[in-house]
Amino acid sequence: MNRKKVISVVSLIVVLAAVASVLVACNYYKWDSVGAGDSGANVVSNGGYFVQQGGYVYFINGYVGDNAANDWGTPYKQSIMRAKIGADGTIDNSSAVVVVPKSIYNSSVNGGFAVFGDWIYYATPNNDEDKSGTPSTTHTDFMRTKTDGTVTQLIATINSRSSEFLFTPSRILYRTDTATVYYIDFSGMSTTKAVNNGKGATSGVLIENATSILWGYDADWSPSAGTVVSDYVFYTQSITGDESYKHYNTLCAVKYDGSDRRTLATFDSYFDEGDTYENSYQKIFTFSLADLYFESDDTVTLYYNKSIYEDSSSKSVGLYSNTFSLTSAFDVKAEKRIAASSITSFFPLGGDRGILVAKDNNTYILKDVTDNYDESDIVIGGERAATVQAVIGDYVYYTVSGGTALYRINLDKATGASPNEDKVIASGVKSDWLSLEFAGNRLYYFNTDDYSYVSYVDLNAYEGKELTATMIGKMTSEDAAAKEEAEKKENEE
Repeated sequence: MNRKKVISVVSLIVVLAAVASVLVACNYYKWDSVGAGDSGANVVSNGGYFVQQGGYVYFINGYVGDNAANDWGTPYKQSIMRAKIGADGTIDNSSAVVVVPKSIYNSSVNGGFAVFGDWIYYATPNNDEDKSGTPSTTHTDFMRTKTDGTVTQLIATINSRSSEFLFTPSRILYRTDTATVYYIDFSGMSTTKAVNNGKGATSGVLIENATSILWGYDADWSPSAGTVVSDYVFYTQSITGDESYKHYNTLCAVKYDGSDRRTLATFDSYFDEGDTYENSYQKIFTFSLADLYFESDDTVTLYYNKSIYEDSSSKSVGLYSNTFSLTSAFDVKAEKRIAASSITSFFPLGGDRGILVAKDNNTYILKDVTDNYDESDIVIGGERAATVQAVIGDYVYYTVSGGTALYRINLDKATGASPNEDKVIASGVKSDWLSLEFAGNRLYYFNTDDYSYVSYVDLNAYEGKELTATMIGKMTSEDAAAKEEAEKKENEE
Protein backbone atom coordinates (compact mmCIF):
# COMPACT_ATOMS: atom_id res chain seq x y z
CA MET A 1 0.00 0.00 0.00
CA ASN A 2 1.48 3.30 -1.05
CA ARG A 3 -0.37 5.91 0.91
CA LYS A 4 -1.69 8.90 -1.01
CA LYS A 5 -0.56 12.26 0.22
CA VAL A 6 -2.51 13.80 3.02
CA ILE A 7 -2.11 17.12 4.76
CA SER A 8 -3.45 17.85 8.22
CA VAL A 9 -3.90 21.61 8.33
CA VAL A 10 -2.69 23.63 11.29
CA SER A 11 -3.45 27.18 12.37
CA LEU A 12 -1.28 29.93 10.89
CA ILE A 13 -1.67 33.63 10.36
CA VAL A 14 -1.32 34.76 6.76
CA VAL A 15 -2.52 37.80 4.88
CA LEU A 16 -3.51 37.62 1.22
CA ALA A 17 -2.61 40.38 -1.15
CA ALA A 18 -2.95 39.98 -4.87
CA VAL A 19 -0.06 42.39 -5.00
CA ALA A 20 1.23 43.30 -1.55
CA SER A 21 1.03 47.07 -1.34
CA VAL A 22 4.17 47.30 0.82
CA LEU A 23 6.30 45.52 -1.76
CA VAL A 24 7.73 46.74 -5.02
CA ALA A 25 7.66 44.02 -7.67
CA CYS A 26 10.83 44.07 -9.76
CA ASN A 27 11.28 40.57 -11.24
CA TYR A 28 10.57 39.73 -14.86
CA TYR A 29 9.74 36.20 -15.93
CA LYS A 30 11.61 35.71 -19.18
CA TRP A 31 12.93 32.18 -19.75
CA ASP A 32 13.81 30.10 -22.78
CA SER A 33 11.50 27.25 -23.70
CA VAL A 34 12.65 23.85 -22.49
CA GLY A 35 10.40 22.11 -25.03
CA ALA A 36 6.96 20.60 -24.77
CA GLY A 37 6.29 18.29 -21.85
CA ASP A 38 3.63 15.62 -21.46
CA SER A 39 0.77 17.78 -20.17
CA GLY A 40 -2.02 15.35 -21.06
CA ALA A 41 -0.55 12.51 -19.00
CA ASN A 42 -1.34 11.39 -15.46
CA VAL A 43 0.51 13.11 -12.62
CA VAL A 44 2.19 11.00 -9.94
CA SER A 45 3.12 12.31 -6.48
CA ASN A 46 1.89 15.92 -6.40
CA GLY A 47 2.57 17.96 -3.29
CA GLY A 48 6.22 17.20 -2.56
CA TYR A 49 9.59 17.76 -4.21
CA PHE A 50 9.26 15.15 -6.98
CA VAL A 51 6.43 14.89 -9.55
CA GLN A 52 6.17 12.66 -12.60
CA GLN A 53 4.00 13.59 -15.55
CA GLY A 54 4.14 11.03 -18.31
CA GLY A 55 7.67 10.75 -19.66
CA TYR A 56 9.04 13.64 -17.60
CA VAL A 57 9.90 14.23 -13.96
CA TYR A 58 9.91 17.61 -12.21
CA PHE A 59 11.89 17.98 -9.00
CA ILE A 60 13.36 20.52 -6.62
CA ASN A 61 17.06 20.52 -7.46
CA GLY A 62 18.52 20.19 -3.98
CA TYR A 63 17.84 21.75 -0.61
CA VAL A 64 19.06 25.17 0.53
CA GLY A 65 16.32 26.48 2.82
CA ASP A 66 15.15 30.07 3.05
CA ASN A 67 17.76 31.57 0.74
CA ALA A 68 17.70 35.36 0.24
CA ALA A 69 18.98 35.17 -3.38
CA ASN A 70 15.73 34.61 -5.24
CA ASP A 71 15.54 37.00 -8.18
CA TRP A 72 13.99 35.38 -11.23
CA GLY A 73 16.66 33.47 -13.15
CA THR A 74 19.20 33.42 -10.29
CA PRO A 75 18.42 30.23 -8.30
CA TYR A 76 19.89 26.96 -9.53
CA LYS A 77 20.01 24.83 -6.42
CA GLN A 78 16.43 24.52 -5.06
CA SER A 79 14.97 25.53 -8.42
CA ILE A 80 12.58 23.20 -10.25
CA MET A 81 14.23 21.06 -12.91
CA ARG A 82 12.74 18.78 -15.52
CA ALA A 83 14.26 15.60 -16.91
CA LYS A 84 13.20 12.65 -19.03
CA ILE A 85 12.35 9.32 -17.40
CA GLY A 86 12.61 6.01 -19.22
CA ALA A 87 10.14 3.15 -19.23
CA ASP A 88 12.35 1.36 -16.68
CA GLY A 89 12.23 4.35 -14.33
CA THR A 90 15.79 5.47 -15.06
CA ILE A 91 16.14 9.25 -15.13
CA ASP A 92 18.27 10.78 -17.88
CA ASN A 93 20.43 13.34 -16.08
CA SER A 94 21.80 14.65 -19.38
CA SER A 95 18.29 15.95 -20.13
CA ALA A 96 17.92 17.80 -16.80
CA VAL A 97 17.18 21.48 -17.29
CA VAL A 98 15.88 24.30 -15.09
CA VAL A 99 12.24 25.02 -15.88
CA VAL A 100 11.48 27.27 -12.88
CA PRO A 101 14.47 29.47 -11.94
CA LYS A 102 13.11 30.37 -8.50
CA SER A 103 13.89 29.00 -5.05
CA ILE A 104 11.07 26.65 -4.02
CA TYR A 105 10.67 26.89 -0.29
CA ASN A 106 8.15 27.03 2.51
CA SER A 107 9.03 25.94 6.03
CA SER A 108 5.88 23.83 6.28
CA VAL A 109 6.45 20.09 5.92
CA ASN A 110 3.64 20.23 3.34
CA GLY A 111 5.13 23.03 1.27
CA GLY A 112 5.76 21.17 -1.97
CA PHE A 113 4.76 21.94 -5.57
CA ALA A 114 2.16 20.45 -7.92
CA VAL A 115 1.62 19.91 -11.64
CA PHE A 116 -1.78 20.07 -13.32
CA GLY A 117 -1.97 19.93 -17.11
CA ASP A 118 0.24 22.62 -18.66
CA TRP A 119 1.21 24.30 -15.37
CA ILE A 120 3.59 23.88 -12.43
CA TYR A 121 2.29 25.50 -9.22
CA TYR A 122 4.70 26.48 -6.45
CA ALA A 123 5.43 28.70 -3.46
CA THR A 124 8.61 30.78 -3.40
CA PRO A 125 10.02 33.35 -0.95
CA ASN A 126 9.25 36.95 -1.92
CA ASN A 127 12.28 39.16 -1.32
CA ASP A 128 10.96 42.36 -2.89
CA GLU A 129 12.01 45.55 -1.18
CA ASP A 130 9.68 47.91 0.63
CA LYS A 131 9.85 51.67 0.11
CA SER A 132 12.81 51.94 2.47
CA GLY A 133 14.77 49.38 0.45
CA THR A 134 14.47 46.54 2.98
CA PRO A 135 13.83 43.09 1.44
CA SER A 136 10.90 41.11 2.78
CA THR A 137 11.77 38.15 5.01
CA THR A 138 8.19 37.02 5.63
CA HIS A 139 6.28 37.07 2.33
CA THR A 140 5.65 34.13 -0.02
CA ASP A 141 4.63 34.28 -3.66
CA PHE A 142 2.24 31.73 -5.11
CA MET A 143 3.23 31.32 -8.75
CA ARG A 144 2.79 29.08 -11.74
CA THR A 145 4.99 28.33 -14.76
CA LYS A 146 4.09 26.41 -17.90
CA THR A 147 5.72 23.00 -18.10
CA ASP A 148 7.73 24.17 -21.11
CA GLY A 149 8.97 27.23 -19.19
CA THR A 150 7.57 29.80 -21.61
CA VAL A 151 5.01 31.57 -19.39
CA THR A 152 5.24 32.43 -15.69
CA GLN A 153 2.66 34.20 -13.55
CA LEU A 154 2.51 35.62 -10.04
CA ILE A 155 -0.89 34.54 -8.69
CA ALA A 156 -0.83 36.08 -5.20
CA THR A 157 1.38 37.02 -2.25
CA ILE A 158 0.84 36.07 1.40
CA ASN A 159 2.59 37.35 4.51
CA SER A 160 3.95 34.01 5.75
CA ARG A 161 6.67 31.49 4.95
CA SER A 162 5.18 28.67 6.99
CA SER A 163 1.59 28.56 5.76
CA GLU A 164 -0.32 25.37 5.01
CA PHE A 165 -1.69 25.39 1.47
CA LEU A 166 -3.09 23.12 -1.22
CA PHE A 167 -2.81 23.51 -4.99
CA THR A 168 -5.78 22.42 -7.09
CA PRO A 169 -6.48 22.73 -10.85
CA SER A 170 -8.24 26.10 -10.41
CA ARG A 171 -7.59 27.31 -6.85
CA ILE A 172 -5.05 27.61 -4.09
CA LEU A 173 -6.46 26.93 -0.63
CA TYR A 174 -4.74 28.24 2.48
CA ARG A 175 -5.40 28.80 6.17
CA THR A 176 -5.52 32.19 7.89
CA ASP A 177 -6.59 31.23 11.42
CA THR A 178 -8.04 28.34 13.38
CA ALA A 179 -11.45 28.63 11.77
CA THR A 180 -11.21 29.92 8.19
CA VAL A 181 -10.00 28.54 4.87
CA TYR A 182 -9.48 31.07 2.10
CA TYR A 183 -9.16 30.43 -1.60
CA ILE A 184 -7.35 32.15 -4.45
CA ASP A 185 -9.10 31.35 -7.73
CA PHE A 186 -6.85 31.72 -10.79
CA SER A 187 -9.26 30.28 -13.36
CA GLY A 188 -9.78 33.78 -14.78
CA MET A 189 -6.08 34.46 -15.40
CA SER A 190 -4.54 34.58 -18.85
CA THR A 191 -3.03 31.33 -20.06
CA THR A 192 -0.79 32.84 -22.73
CA LYS A 193 1.18 35.71 -21.22
CA ALA A 194 3.30 36.57 -18.20
CA VAL A 195 1.56 38.20 -15.23
CA ASN A 196 3.38 39.80 -12.28
CA ASN A 197 0.45 41.35 -10.42
CA GLY A 198 -2.13 38.57 -9.98
CA LYS A 199 -4.38 40.03 -12.67
CA GLY A 200 -7.45 37.85 -13.14
CA ALA A 201 -7.14 36.05 -9.78
CA THR A 202 -9.90 36.41 -7.19
CA SER A 203 -10.10 35.45 -3.53
CA GLY A 204 -12.74 34.54 -0.98
CA VAL A 205 -13.75 32.27 1.89
CA LEU A 206 -14.34 28.54 1.38
CA ILE A 207 -14.82 27.43 5.01
CA GLU A 208 -15.77 29.31 8.19
CA ASN A 209 -16.02 28.28 11.85
CA ALA A 210 -13.88 25.19 11.31
CA THR A 211 -12.38 23.28 14.23
CA SER A 212 -10.34 20.68 12.29
CA ILE A 213 -9.48 20.29 8.61
CA LEU A 214 -7.99 17.62 6.34
CA TRP A 215 -7.04 17.80 2.68
CA GLY A 216 -4.63 15.98 0.41
CA TYR A 217 -3.31 15.20 -3.06
CA ASP A 218 -4.21 12.28 -5.29
CA ALA A 219 -1.09 10.12 -5.65
CA ASP A 220 -1.96 9.40 -9.30
CA TRP A 221 -4.02 12.27 -10.70
CA SER A 222 -5.67 11.89 -14.10
CA PRO A 223 -6.78 14.98 -16.06
CA SER A 224 -9.70 12.98 -17.45
CA ALA A 225 -10.92 11.45 -14.19
CA GLY A 226 -13.56 14.07 -13.44
CA THR A 227 -14.49 14.66 -9.80
CA VAL A 228 -12.43 12.53 -7.39
CA VAL A 229 -12.49 12.26 -3.62
CA SER A 230 -9.21 14.18 -3.26
CA ASP A 231 -11.06 17.21 -4.68
CA TYR A 232 -12.78 17.53 -1.29
CA VAL A 233 -11.78 19.23 1.94
CA PHE A 234 -13.05 17.47 5.06
CA TYR A 235 -13.68 19.57 8.14
CA THR A 236 -15.58 19.91 11.39
CA GLN A 237 -17.62 23.03 11.97
CA SER A 238 -18.65 24.59 15.27
CA ILE A 239 -22.24 25.59 15.95
CA THR A 240 -23.04 29.31 15.90
CA GLY A 241 -26.12 31.41 16.55
CA ASP A 242 -28.96 30.39 18.85
CA GLU A 243 -27.68 26.82 19.27
CA SER A 244 -24.06 27.67 19.99
CA TYR A 245 -24.49 26.59 23.62
CA LYS A 246 -25.11 22.99 22.57
CA HIS A 247 -22.25 20.52 22.91
CA TYR A 248 -21.74 19.18 19.40
CA ASN A 249 -20.28 20.10 16.04
CA THR A 250 -20.83 19.01 12.44
CA LEU A 251 -18.67 16.81 10.23
CA CYS A 252 -18.61 18.23 6.69
CA ALA A 253 -17.03 18.06 3.25
CA VAL A 254 -16.75 20.59 0.44
CA LYS A 255 -15.26 20.43 -3.04
CA TYR A 256 -12.33 22.81 -3.48
CA ASP A 257 -14.30 24.99 -5.93
CA GLY A 258 -17.26 25.25 -3.55
CA SER A 259 -19.62 23.48 -5.95
CA ASP A 260 -20.55 20.61 -3.62
CA ARG A 261 -20.95 21.11 0.13
CA ARG A 262 -22.07 18.17 2.27
CA THR A 263 -22.99 17.51 5.89
CA LEU A 264 -21.68 14.06 6.74
CA ALA A 265 -22.77 13.82 10.38
CA THR A 266 -24.39 16.12 12.92
CA PHE A 267 -26.04 15.99 16.37
CA ASP A 268 -28.87 13.61 15.48
CA SER A 269 -26.98 11.28 13.12
CA TYR A 270 -26.79 8.56 15.80
CA PHE A 271 -30.38 8.96 17.02
CA ASP A 272 -32.93 6.17 17.06
CA GLU A 273 -36.66 6.81 16.76
CA GLY A 274 -37.88 8.90 19.70
CA ASP A 275 -34.44 10.27 20.62
CA THR A 276 -34.07 14.00 21.25
CA TYR A 277 -31.23 16.32 22.12
CA GLU A 278 -32.43 16.48 25.72
CA ASN A 279 -32.61 12.70 26.37
CA SER A 280 -29.79 11.32 24.19
CA TYR A 281 -26.60 13.14 25.20
CA GLN A 282 -24.58 9.91 24.94
CA LYS A 283 -25.42 9.81 21.23
CA ILE A 284 -24.44 13.44 20.57
CA PHE A 285 -20.80 13.89 19.64
CA THR A 286 -18.12 16.43 19.01
CA PHE A 287 -15.89 15.28 16.15
CA SER A 288 -12.21 16.04 15.64
CA LEU A 289 -10.64 14.92 12.37
CA ALA A 290 -7.31 13.15 12.80
CA ASP A 291 -6.27 11.80 9.37
CA LEU A 292 -7.52 10.35 6.11
CA TYR A 293 -6.56 7.72 3.57
CA PHE A 294 -7.54 7.87 -0.09
CA GLU A 295 -8.53 4.32 -1.01
CA SER A 296 -9.28 5.11 -4.66
CA ASP A 297 -10.48 7.99 -6.84
CA ASP A 298 -13.96 7.52 -5.37
CA THR A 299 -13.39 6.26 -1.83
CA VAL A 300 -11.80 7.63 1.33
CA THR A 301 -11.33 6.45 4.91
CA LEU A 302 -11.76 9.20 7.50
CA TYR A 303 -10.24 8.92 10.96
CA TYR A 304 -11.79 11.03 13.70
CA ASN A 305 -11.90 11.26 17.47
CA LYS A 306 -15.29 11.57 19.17
CA SER A 307 -16.22 12.99 22.55
CA ILE A 308 -19.43 13.49 24.52
CA TYR A 309 -20.37 16.13 27.08
CA GLU A 310 -20.87 14.49 30.43
CA ASP A 311 -20.77 15.79 34.02
CA SER A 312 -20.05 19.31 32.83
CA SER A 313 -16.96 18.31 30.84
CA SER A 314 -15.91 16.75 27.56
CA LYS A 315 -15.13 13.03 27.65
CA SER A 316 -13.33 11.14 24.89
CA VAL A 317 -15.03 8.02 23.59
CA GLY A 318 -12.25 6.99 21.23
CA LEU A 319 -10.79 7.04 17.73
CA TYR A 320 -12.98 5.85 14.84
CA SER A 321 -12.62 5.20 11.13
CA ASN A 322 -15.25 5.27 8.42
CA THR A 323 -14.79 4.27 4.77
CA PHE A 324 -17.24 5.74 2.25
CA SER A 325 -17.48 6.83 -1.36
CA LEU A 326 -18.63 9.94 -3.20
CA THR A 327 -21.61 8.07 -4.61
CA SER A 328 -22.97 6.79 -1.30
CA ALA A 329 -24.01 8.68 1.82
CA PHE A 330 -21.73 8.81 4.84
CA ASP A 331 -23.19 6.18 7.19
CA VAL A 332 -22.35 6.44 10.89
CA LYS A 333 -23.35 2.79 11.30
CA ALA A 334 -20.38 1.84 9.14
CA GLU A 335 -17.81 3.45 11.43
CA LYS A 336 -15.29 1.29 13.27
CA ARG A 337 -13.91 2.02 16.72
CA ILE A 338 -10.13 1.63 16.68
CA ALA A 339 -9.16 2.86 20.14
CA ALA A 340 -10.98 3.57 23.38
CA SER A 341 -9.25 6.92 23.89
CA SER A 342 -8.33 9.82 21.66
CA ILE A 343 -5.29 9.41 19.37
CA THR A 344 -4.15 12.40 17.35
CA SER A 345 -0.88 11.23 15.77
CA PHE A 346 -0.61 7.94 13.85
CA PHE A 347 -0.03 6.44 10.41
CA PRO A 348 -3.29 5.25 8.79
CA LEU A 349 -3.32 1.99 6.85
CA GLY A 350 -6.77 2.51 5.33
CA GLY A 351 -9.96 0.44 5.34
CA ASP A 352 -10.09 -2.12 8.15
CA ARG A 353 -6.31 -2.47 8.27
CA GLY A 354 -5.94 -0.23 11.31
CA ILE A 355 -3.25 2.29 12.23
CA LEU A 356 0.39 2.38 13.29
CA VAL A 357 0.89 4.41 16.44
CA ALA A 358 3.91 5.19 18.61
CA LYS A 359 3.78 4.61 22.36
CA ASP A 360 6.68 4.35 24.83
CA ASN A 361 9.17 4.42 21.93
CA ASN A 362 7.64 1.37 20.25
CA THR A 363 5.30 1.35 17.26
CA TYR A 364 2.13 -0.73 17.52
CA ILE A 365 -0.54 -1.77 15.06
CA LEU A 366 -4.09 -1.19 16.34
CA LYS A 367 -7.13 -2.45 14.49
CA ASP A 368 -9.91 -2.25 17.07
CA VAL A 369 -10.51 -1.59 20.75
CA THR A 370 -9.44 -5.13 21.69
CA ASP A 371 -5.89 -4.06 20.86
CA ASN A 372 -4.34 -2.67 24.00
CA TYR A 373 -0.72 -1.94 23.11
CA ASP A 374 0.06 -5.58 23.75
CA GLU A 375 3.57 -6.83 23.06
CA SER A 376 2.20 -8.98 20.24
CA ASP A 377 1.03 -5.77 18.50
CA ILE A 378 4.54 -4.25 18.31
CA VAL A 379 5.68 -3.70 14.72
CA ILE A 380 8.76 -1.56 15.39
CA GLY A 381 10.38 -2.35 18.72
CA GLY A 382 13.66 -1.60 20.41
CA GLU A 383 12.27 1.35 22.37
CA ARG A 384 13.30 3.84 19.68
CA ALA A 385 11.35 6.84 18.48
CA ALA A 386 10.51 5.73 14.93
CA THR A 387 8.63 7.74 12.31
CA VAL A 388 6.72 5.68 9.76
CA GLN A 389 7.36 7.09 6.29
CA ALA A 390 5.40 4.64 4.12
CA VAL A 391 3.81 1.20 3.99
CA ILE A 392 4.45 -0.52 0.67
CA GLY A 393 3.50 -4.11 0.07
CA ASP A 394 4.53 -6.18 3.08
CA TYR A 395 6.90 -3.59 4.49
CA VAL A 396 6.86 -0.59 6.78
CA TYR A 397 9.56 1.96 5.90
CA TYR A 398 10.68 4.24 8.70
CA THR A 399 13.35 6.54 10.09
CA VAL A 400 14.56 6.79 13.67
CA SER A 401 14.84 10.02 15.64
CA GLY A 402 18.33 11.49 15.48
CA GLY A 403 19.39 9.37 12.48
CA THR A 404 19.40 9.63 8.70
CA ALA A 405 19.11 5.93 7.81
CA LEU A 406 16.00 4.32 6.32
CA TYR A 407 14.78 1.00 7.72
CA ARG A 408 12.09 -1.46 6.82
CA ILE A 409 10.34 -4.27 8.66
CA ASN A 410 7.64 -6.75 7.72
CA LEU A 411 4.21 -5.41 8.64
CA ASP A 412 2.66 -8.76 9.40
CA LYS A 413 5.15 -10.95 11.25
CA ALA A 414 2.47 -13.64 11.47
CA THR A 415 3.16 -14.53 7.82
CA GLY A 416 6.37 -16.21 8.91
CA ALA A 417 8.65 -13.48 7.55
CA SER A 418 11.62 -12.48 9.66
CA PRO A 419 10.73 -9.85 12.27
CA ASN A 420 14.23 -8.40 12.07
CA GLU A 421 14.51 -4.97 10.55
CA ASP A 422 16.56 -4.21 7.44
CA LYS A 423 18.63 -1.07 6.97
CA VAL A 424 17.74 -0.13 3.39
CA ILE A 425 19.75 3.11 3.18
CA ALA A 426 22.73 3.57 5.48
CA SER A 427 22.57 7.36 5.91
CA GLY A 428 21.83 10.70 4.31
CA VAL A 429 18.01 10.59 4.26
CA LYS A 430 16.63 14.05 5.01
CA SER A 431 13.24 13.59 6.65
CA ASP A 432 12.79 16.84 8.59
CA TRP A 433 11.29 18.94 5.77
CA LEU A 434 8.98 17.60 3.07
CA SER A 435 7.76 14.01 3.30
CA LEU A 436 9.87 11.36 1.60
CA GLU A 437 8.74 10.67 -1.96
CA PHE A 438 7.67 7.07 -2.55
CA ALA A 439 6.57 6.63 -6.15
CA GLY A 440 5.99 3.10 -7.36
CA ASN A 441 8.95 0.98 -6.31
CA ARG A 442 11.25 3.98 -5.94
CA LEU A 443 12.13 6.32 -3.11
CA TYR A 444 13.28 9.86 -3.89
CA TYR A 445 14.89 11.87 -1.10
CA PHE A 446 17.18 14.80 -0.35
CA ASN A 447 20.54 13.13 0.19
CA THR A 448 22.48 14.94 2.92
CA ASP A 449 25.49 12.73 2.12
CA ASP A 450 25.53 14.18 -1.37
CA TYR A 451 25.20 17.94 -0.74
CA SER A 452 21.41 17.67 -0.24
CA TYR A 453 20.52 16.94 -3.86
CA VAL A 454 17.68 14.58 -4.74
CA SER A 455 18.67 10.93 -5.06
CA TYR A 456 16.66 7.78 -5.68
CA VAL A 457 16.84 4.06 -4.96
CA ASP A 458 14.91 1.09 -6.32
CA LEU A 459 13.36 -0.51 -3.24
CA ASN A 460 12.78 -3.78 -5.08
CA ALA A 461 16.53 -4.08 -5.57
CA TYR A 462 17.15 -4.56 -1.85
CA GLU A 463 18.63 -8.02 -1.25
CA GLY A 464 20.14 -7.77 2.21
CA LYS A 465 22.70 -5.10 1.35
CA GLU A 466 22.21 -1.36 1.81
CA LEU A 467 21.19 0.34 -1.42
CA THR A 468 23.41 2.80 -3.28
CA ALA A 469 21.55 5.93 -4.37
CA THR A 470 21.61 7.63 -7.75
CA MET A 471 21.53 11.42 -7.86
CA ILE A 472 19.16 13.25 -10.19
CA GLY A 473 19.55 16.82 -11.38
CA LYS A 474 22.75 18.80 -11.50
CA MET A 475 25.01 20.31 -8.87
CA THR A 476 26.03 23.93 -8.70
CA SER A 477 29.61 24.51 -9.80
CA GLU A 478 30.55 25.22 -6.17
CA ASP A 479 29.08 21.96 -4.89
CA ALA A 480 30.62 19.99 -7.74
CA ALA A 481 34.05 21.50 -7.01
CA ALA A 482 33.68 20.77 -3.29
CA LYS A 483 32.72 17.18 -4.01
CA GLU A 484 35.66 16.73 -6.36
CA GLU A 485 38.05 18.13 -3.75
CA ALA A 486 36.60 15.86 -1.04
CA GLU A 487 36.95 12.80 -3.24
CA LYS A 488 40.52 13.76 -4.12
CA LYS A 489 41.42 14.11 -0.46
CA GLU A 490 39.78 10.79 0.39
CA ASN A 491 41.75 9.02 -2.36
CA GLU A 492 45.02 10.55 -1.11
CA GLU A 493 44.35 9.24 2.39
